[in-house]
Amino acid sequence: MLDLIIKNGKVFIPEKGFLDLEVGIKDGKIVALENNLSDSKEVLDAAGNIVMPGVIDPHIHLGIFNDFAHECEHETRAALAGGVTTCGVFMGGDQSYLGQVGELIDVIEAKSSVDLFMHLAIFTEEQMSEMKSYYEKFGITSFKFYMAGVKGVFPNVSDGFIYEGFKKVAEFGDKAIACVHCEDQSLIDVAFDKVSAQTPEGTLVDWAKTGPDMAEEEAIIRACYLAEKAGNRLYIVHISTKDGADRLTKIKANEGARVFGETTSAYLTVNKHGEFGLKGKMLPPLRDKSDNDGLWDAVKNDTIDSLGTDNVSMTLEVKQEENGMLGAMPGYPILQTHFPAMINEGYHNRGIDIETIITKATINPAKIFGLYPQKGVIAVGSDADIVILDLDNSKTVESKNLFSYGDFSLFEGQTIKGWPTTVVKSGKIAFSNDEIMVEPGSGSFLKREL
Repeated sequence: MLDLIIKNGKVFIPEKGFLDLEVGIKDGKIVALENNLSDSKEVLDAAGNIVMPGVIDPHIHLGIFNDFAHECEHETRAALAGGVTTCGVFMGGDQSYLGQVGELIDVIEAKSSVDLFMHLAIFTEEQMSEMKSYYEKFGITSFKFYMAGVKGVFPNVSDGFIYEGFKKVAEFGDKAIACVHCEDQSLIDVAFDKVSAQTPEGTLVDWAKTGPDMAEEEAIIRACYLAEKAGNRLYIVHISTKDGADRLTKIKANEGARVFGETTSAYLTVNKHGEFGLKGKMLPPLRDKSDNDGLWDAVKNDTIDSLGTDNVSMTLEVKQEENGMLGAMPGYPILQTHFPAMINEGYHNRGIDIETIITKATINPAKIFGLYPQKGVIAVGSDADIVILDLDNSKTVESKNLFSYGDFSLFEGQTIKGWPTTVVKSGKIAFSNDEIMVEPGSGSFLKREL
């Protein structure tokens, strides 16, 4: 007997298209894709809606402004309600991770409502020497390097250091990947000093000037050159500018699929002129409408391969926008609105193919980060992480009704069209009728194989 049958929906299988099939689920896995399935404990009628793989957000942060366990519990429930069933968590610091990751995995298994995999930022020679151990002990195959740091938090690392790290990633083979924050530190430093001196009480428009567009574009050129020489696969996180995306288009014409580009739902859907003001302070900063347009073009032409959030949850008390441009903290909670906002802006407002958006939110990150075919696709043998998407489901965003512990949203008061009605996680109905149906700890930590 099956545990669950999903019927009457349009089943979207990335790279294959929309199919009239029923989905049979047992023991957390998809076991049948055919018609006229029967003999099941439960039946989910998806009539009129899209049946698609669970969204993978490959780029979130947990535990920056609050306890890791607290954020792991609350923010993964927000993710689940937005159709996100798997997340990649970036962790950083200047100490060895060998004594830390095991404890973090225990927290994930106890608190998370979605599946999580981990990327480790490499800042020190000790961490670099332990990269193989991070894989062997914890199944971590993706490592991050910062070409630009965050003032008062952590420094950037040199190109020489990055090149050595890239070579170690290359030694792991093509299932490992290096992630890079691409901004030139010196260009940012000069711009920050100038802006902070001239307009210390500035707006979000002024804040955007602290991260010049050319700083991102120039660093993309360098990162791709270093990866070409080292021979590793490269993932450029949170591309925020049209110039950066245009440059990557030119590079990918020569480098092909060994270089992958990510942007975030925020860089696609909001900009520095938003009514949210300094609540939108972020690194890299929100840009202009022309950058929104250029990034959507990059989604369409496959320069952008993957869609994330760079979620950094916090409350207004922590945000401190009352302290002005320099005093406000960077980051915002955005997990629950991530996928609906892209459907609203990309599909409804801009006419982007729904297939393109879903593909870059599911199967692409699964393949890039070594999770496919377990994740990112509806296929026999894959995990039964499935979203029932109603393209016409409209909701007005009110942060008090979101599952994040954060008390603000960049989309506050906006009506967004295209929300999940039901989310199936590991074969169980986990979200339905605006309610979370599973307990914290129903998610798992994902170890990856080389």
